[in-house]
Amino acid sequence: MRKLQNRKEPAEELKEKSKERLRVFALYLILVMVIVLLFWMNGETAANNIGFDNENVYILNEGWTMVRGQETQPVTLPVDGSSAAGEAVSYTKILEKQDSYCNMIMFHSSHQRIKIYLDEELLYTFGYGQSTPVRASVGSAWQYTRLPEDWDGKELRIETRGVYDSYSGNQETVYLGTKTSLVFMVAKQKMVSLLVNLFLFIMGVLLIISSFFFKAAHTEGRIRYLGIFAIVTSTWILLKSGVGQIFTGNILMSMNILYLLFGLMPILTISFLLTFDSFSKNTFMRGLYWFSVGSYFAMQFLQLADVMDYTQMVSLNHINFLLIVIGMAGICIRKKIKGEKIQDISVFVACFTFAGFGAVDIYRFYFEKTMQSNVGFTQAGLICFVCSLGYSVVKQSSEEQTQMIENKTLKKIAYMDILTKLPNRTAFENRMEYYRTECLGQGPMVMIVDLNGLKEINDTYGHKAGDLAIIRIAQLLDRHFGQPLRTYRIGGDEFCVLAEGETEETFGQRIRHFLGEVEEADKEYAFSFSAAYGYVKSGEEGIDKAFIYADKKMYACKMQMKQELAKEKSW
Repeated sequence: MRKLQNRKEPAEELKEKSKERLRVFALYLILVMVIVLLFWMNGETAANNIGFDNENVYILNEGWTMVRGQETQPVTLPVDGSSAAGEAVSYTKILEKQDSYCNMIMFHSSHQRIKIYLDEELLYTFGYGQSTPVRASVGSAWQYTRLPEDWDGKELRIETRGVYDSYSGNQETVYLGTKTSLVFMVAKQKMVSLLVNLFLFIMGVLLIISSFFFKAAHTEGRIRYLGIFAIVTSTWILLKSGVGQIFTGNILMSMNILYLLFGLMPILTISFLLTFDSFSKNTFMRGLYWFSVGSYFAMQFLQLADVMDYTQMVSLNHINFLLIVIGMAGICIRKKIKGEKIQDISVFVACFTFAGFGAVDIYRFYFEKTMQSNVGFTQAGLICFVCSLGYSVVKQSSEEQTQMIENKTLKKIAYMDILTKLPNRTAFENRMEYYRTECLGQGPMVMIVDLNGLKEINDTYGHKAGDLAIIRIAQLLDRHFGQPLRTYRIGGDEFCVLAEGETEETFGQRIRHFLGEVEEADKEYAFSFSAAYGYVKSGEEGIDKAFIYADKKMYACKMQMKQELAKEKSW
């Protein structure tokens, strides 16, 4: 019969697996069908465009003339004018009406003061007359202004004055459209960046929240630093990309927040790395942390002292990042030379990947000044960095947490008596050692309790009855001499109570209540249920002698109880 049953079980398993494969196949078939239908319907459907982008945006890159001092030349936007800081560079163009709706122009500027004229009539200014407590750039922003109704055929002139040499004379693409279409264009261009950084921001928040569920200090700090880094970096990229202007028009405040966050990034990176053994033991990396902290304070001092502004000190942060990469490379090279295994390999891979992406944007920052935003590669690297390390760190931390719980459980078991759930002999000896070394001259009350007649109970009623008697006496002891006192099972039928901060009067009350319950419990069993005890207050003689005295008193109590029991039987 058993053989037939064993043959039947594999057949049923195969049948269930076949059904599961059929369900999976049906699901994939439905997905393929939906995708094919969507493509087919999209190609065969003709309908009016009533989306939010149904108003046209025109790119005005052709037909411009650049005027710089006495120099005049035709240009196509975007263009790098390469002029000195403060020098006026103008770009002129005759406007031609594209449709009856367009009434605004817009372009992006980087650290430039702007004036916009139409037939030499001033329409718009930016960056002039601003008041700041310290030296500061005018910031980078989208510039837009409304054109008068009769703008067709008139000359548009955009005058730029760069705050720094590296940005002077630059002119980005100029767009023509309605305000709605232009704002929607910016939102559409930055939508991916907005969603990605929102995802990273939320992930950072979740990492910080999850860090509170881990007990190990390095694990908690590791996850928390990574979460803060994700929040800071995603916010920085969001502001750097220009999409922040959709939410606030305070360009100077956004710019200051941007630089403050950027300065924190090297500090947070090193703080995260120092939670790993591969980096925490490295003198260069530890020193680099304090160098980054010092650099951050130096940047704030130079800004507040009006010596340099944040934009002029960006290179200092780039140097910090370069030193981090050099430090990591040095650790890898040293371990390879020594033939040692590289620990935390996932951290090295993630960091070098992030550094590679970031290096591309740093190159673009120094050599491609006409770019509106040069953080696209950094954003991609950040996604790889946070997602890979977030998964790796949380997984590793979860494993460590599980191991910690297991170790804690094993430790608890190692110090706990399985039968009574009281601390065992090992826990008792550890506590005694504490009193021997730390509490000289002021020890606790020591009471020895011994269950009477355990051998007779085992022999007459069985070991289950004996175990029941041990468990019951342990419960009564724990009830009357539990926290904040300590009760230990130190032998088969022997227990010890160590009571700190107890007077003899209060301790005596506990004993009387305990003995009263023992007498009541004796009525519940067929066997005799009683206990002998002896206690002393430990003092100058030390905890070990106090234990001996208490044990002698307990033995004397036991002898007295036996004699009294013998007298009762003789009557």
